Amino acid sequence: MPISLRAFALALLGLVVAWPTEAQVSTGGTPADSVSGVLRALDLVEGDIAINGRFVRGDHVVEAGDTVRGPLVVINGDADVRGTVLGNVTALFGDVSVHDGADVRGSATAWRGRVIVDGGRVRGAIGARPIAAARQVAPPLSTGEALKLSAGWTAVLLIIGLLALVLAGANLDATARVLSLDFSRAFLVGVAGQLGFLPLVLLVVAALAVTLIGILLIPFVLVAAPVALAGLVTLGWLSMALVIGRAARKTSAGDDRSAMIRALIAGVLVLMAPWVLAAAMQGAGSAAVLVRAVAIGITWAAATVGLGAAMLSRAGTASVLKKQAVPLSTSGWQTPTPVAGIAAARRPVPARPDASAK
Repeated sequence: MPISLRAFALALLGLVVAWPTEAQVSTGGTPADSVSGVLRALDLVEGDIAINGRFVRGDHVVEAGDTVRGPLVVINGDADVRGTVLGNVTALFGDVSVHDGADVRGSATAWRGRVIVDGGRVRGAIGARPIAAARQVAPPLSTGEALKLSAGWTAVLLIIGLLALVLAGANLDATARVLSLDFSRAFLVGVAGQLGFLPLVLLVVAALAVTLIGILLIPFVLVAAPVALAGLVTLGWLSMALVIGRAARKTSAGDDRSAMIRALIAGVLVLMAPWVLAAAMQGAGSAAVLVRAVAIGITWAAATVGLGAAMLSRAGTASVLKKQAVPLSTSGWQTPTPVAGIAAARRPVPARPDASAK
């Protein structure tokens, strides 16, 4: 072999051997046998990959603007792709992250890790073996999308409130009366209901598990209990909205149906106003987080007080507002207005036992 051809071959061999060693970090804590077994299972050969792509041990980042002209295999580390990979990206015992602006022309696979697509593009298959499924990171909502979501929830609650007013207006009005009469008690009962719901359900399930018929009823209880709780919370929240709407419109209980509808709409809009404001401030940083926290607190307080009022009024069916008749005294003089010339008369009083002795 001529000297020049031999020197060229040695230089080419040195280039191939030196290429993957630039990014080698450490072998990590995974035994070599497991790595070699996984490589055989995935039909990956280190020498073949290193010729056109990259074979790396430890964490590796493909920077933005960088191009890997072949496959990328990372052993015992995470593969963070911000640039372009013309082949497959594989991470053994690590995660594959495809960030915004990245382009993977092949597939993205993680062995005992995760494949996270964070705004980038993967043109091939996405898979994680043998555990941890691939997941897509949803981008944050824009201001317009957040406003549409808040408006949609407001419309849904208005529709539910109008249906409740039509189908169960008396229950809604009775719950609102209880809430307005004893706000603090309703709040405490609502907190107790939230804290005691799960223990109560577990206690009922344990009691039903004693008998065969009770065991058959357990699925029904597990479904009916959350549905009942959701119904009470919805009824209570709408009652709170009705009370707020009446206060805003300066109306009182016992109005006609049209006045109740206007008060309910006003109350729902007031309770949903913090969420609309939080949506309008989407992306405003700490101010948006603070407004969203305030909206969550207001919603929780309204739902808690409403739940307590619904429990106290038994979903608006208990007659807790009955006026007790005050008995009038019948002793002493009775002086009715004379009718047709009949004069007033003194009601006869029985003689006392000691009167005869005197």
